[in-house]
Amino acid sequence: MQELGTDIKFEENQSFRGKGAYVVYFILLALLALFIYADIQQIILQKPFGSQPASNLVLVFITFFILALLVLFYVARLHTIITEEGVQFRWVPFQRASSHYKWENIIKVEMIKYGFVGYGLRLTSFGTVHNIAGNKGLQLTLKSGGRIVLGTQKPEELEAFLHQTDKLPKDYCKE
Repeated sequence: MQELGTDIKFEENQSFRGKGAYVVYFILLALLALFIYADIQQIILQKPFGSQPASNLVLVFITFFILALLVLFYVARLHTIITEEGVQFRWVPFQRASSHYKWENIIKVEMIKYGFVGYGLRLTSFGTVHNIAGNKGLQLTLKSGGRIVLGTQKPEELEAFLHQTDKLPKDYCKE
């Protein structure tokens, strides 16, 4: 990842490997096992799978689709870097380049707590939320009028860095 400046002050890699994610992994693995079984039954053993079997092509397509979802879910991560020059983040493997925001283009910075908004990229009343898990994040209000929220699993560490670099208002305090 091309970084803003060379002195990284805060860096976080978040992935879908928390407590709740294992339920999703289990469901995807169970579905994958079911469709592999269906593929073997119908394609190799020549026994129709179910009372109204799908075509072999459809079965294979669904099997590979579930496998692709499982792999993407496993490798997807939100990589955030915050330096004295600005904020950057990237959804790996979906974005080739990081999104960069220099401090001079940010008019307000605050740590916020939001309700459950879902996972991934969401458009909410808080702005565009980039979230892997949890309900805490860094909200950036841009000069352009847009708002971006970067979810974090390290809110105390991020807040300490922002105080250290004077990016939070002097009168800022936790809720």
